[in-house]
Amino acid sequence: MASTKDADGQQPAPARRKFFAKTGMVAGGFAAAGALAIPLSGDKVLDAAYPDIKENQVELPANGKSVIVIGGGLAGIQAGVELASRGFKVTVLEKSCTPGGKLKSWRDKHFGPKEDPDNSDPSYPGYVREHGVHAVWGFYHNLREFMGRYGWQLAETPNDISIYNFRDKTSGASEIAPTTWPAPYDRLQLLSGFSSFAFLTAEDKRNLIFVIRRLLSYDCTDKKQTDYLDGITFEAYLKALGYYTPGMVSFFTAFCELGWYEGIDKASALTLAKECQLLGGTPNDLKLQFWRNPVGESFLKPMADYIRAHGGEVHYSTEINGIEVKDKKVTAVRALPVPREAVKRCSICGALILGGQEIGDECPECGAHADMILAIKDSQRAERTFKADYFVCALDTPGLRNLFGKNSAAFGAEPFFQKLAAIGSKFVYVCDMWFDGRGYWETAAVDKHHRPLPTFITTGFESISVMINRSVRIRAIEGKGQWTWSNEYIDKNVTVLEGHMPRAEAVADMPTKEIVDLVYKDFKALIPNLPPPKGWYVNRWRTYTGCHVGEEAKRPAVQSPIDNLLFIGDAVYIPHSCQFMEKTNVTAKVATNLLLDKIGQKEGKITILPSAMQDWAMKTFSAGGSVYLPGQEPGQKQAS
Repeated sequence: MASTKDADGQQPAPARRKFFAKTGMVAGGFAAAGALAIPLSGDKVLDAAYPDIKENQVELPANGKSVIVIGGGLAGIQAGVELASRGFKVTVLEKSCTPGGKLKSWRDKHFGPKEDPDNSDPSYPGYVREHGVHAVWGFYHNLREFMGRYGWQLAETPNDISIYNFRDKTSGASEIAPTTWPAPYDRLQLLSGFSSFAFLTAEDKRNLIFVIRRLLSYDCTDKKQTDYLDGITFEAYLKALGYYTPGMVSFFTAFCELGWYEGIDKASALTLAKECQLLGGTPNDLKLQFWRNPVGESFLKPMADYIRAHGGEVHYSTEINGIEVKDKKVTAVRALPVPREAVKRCSICGALILGGQEIGDECPECGAHADMILAIKDSQRAERTFKADYFVCALDTPGLRNLFGKNSAAFGAEPFFQKLAAIGSKFVYVCDMWFDGRGYWETAAVDKHHRPLPTFITTGFESISVMINRSVRIRAIEGKGQWTWSNEYIDKNVTVLEGHMPRAEAVADMPTKEIVDLVYKDFKALIPNLPPPKGWYVNRWRTYTGCHVGEEAKRPAVQSPIDNLLFIGDAVYIPHSCQFMEKTNVTAKVATNLLLDKIGQKEGKITILPSAMQDWAMKTFSAGGSVYLPGQEPGQKQAS
């Protein structure tokens, strides 16, 4: 009898379930999320910078129903816009003084040397500061549709700039160049870019294809596959396949740290499977754009203004820490009294600063300059109660642990809510440094056109996984002009470098200057002629979504066991290929559709698009693959 095994020794997997049904997305009540009418490949709508979905473009009169959104991060503020445009009375409650969560930006008058002319100008608001440079990938189809619908535009990025420039400390440089071949041959060009990594041996390159094929076969709507991959680290997965070599470790570590800020020894195999799904879409999915700088002024504040203009409210300095539940419904949420020993609140992260607590010149929680720490007003100290018909929780993972851990009695022994108190999160620190003069970066990082590269994705370095030149100026190959991350530096004789720190838990208790010294050491390893910095800051954020083994099983579904309580954001489980900021948008739209169903309003349903979807070439490549390790297919007898 002929063998039924495929080329890499895997048993053929059952036919993948259809990802989308004609009436909506499958799995657990998700069909109510809205219809999908977009073909899965070669679609001009999805390839557009801002997909144009006519049925999503509505502004409806008041429907008499109220919604409270707990958390004004990216998910919460997007949900507020969608609900307000569809007639709901929306109230957004945010514990900090700025919207946007990890995407937020603000002004810092203390960055850079004191002798900088702008810093000596009392009218200058300060240099833009944010958690770090944020990318908008091409596969963010739903986020792009949302932005285009409301008229919020991204900055243009030249197509010939390579963002995926890799530096391994021992093996040197590699690059995934922008694709130039016509479809479908661009898929071959992209795969050849993966296989040209300098730190991969010839055997590694062959094995890499087998691993990518396995990961691309992951079906996010198959709960068994999700649970299986969530139950093993990627390191253990790679070892079980017999592919654990220095080159393969460097390759997958680079992508794991790029998206999740964690090593493959801690990250689940699900983490890399999700990321491979995104990288395995069309080449357009890998193209990057960036927010118009600063994002707080170009995108986040306009969303808050939109909610208010449509009859809603946005309350800052409002931390929700009490929930009232009666007859299996949430009736109200409360901001409990602020204790007298808390004298100030950080306007950036919302942390309370206790009287007598030593803060130096920065917030002890997030690292924002002390200028951003504000005295607590008497009106903010009193207990405040907020009531509505429906409640949408858009908190990050620490917020979920805090709120539902403190209010566990309100929900009894319901496992759904018990898991929220145990959900994990990660520390991600970002360090920016100011150097007088230019030319240092250009000696170490130029492309084939002798233009400076904008970024490095690094492996093998002690303290950084991504390095960005915020002051870079890149001339266009075709046409005129130049591209830069931050226009505020374009005419200055300065170099501003940014380092993203994975596994920042290890340096959580270090003073800022010691963290700067660690990052500077890695900067110098890449750019030997780099002088000492003239200014710096470290953004300490502890709210990034966790990716360790078992984390996916703790994530809440959009619909909770309580009918009028929904969950959205990056911390939520959803059977969709979306990730990162795209996931905040998809869950906001799903929640909007569910609320429309609950009130029986047929108008305003949102069509939800696929995110990264494999074209026919990649579907053919992954056909017959399996995410399961040999001998561990469901229903098979386990190997001894």
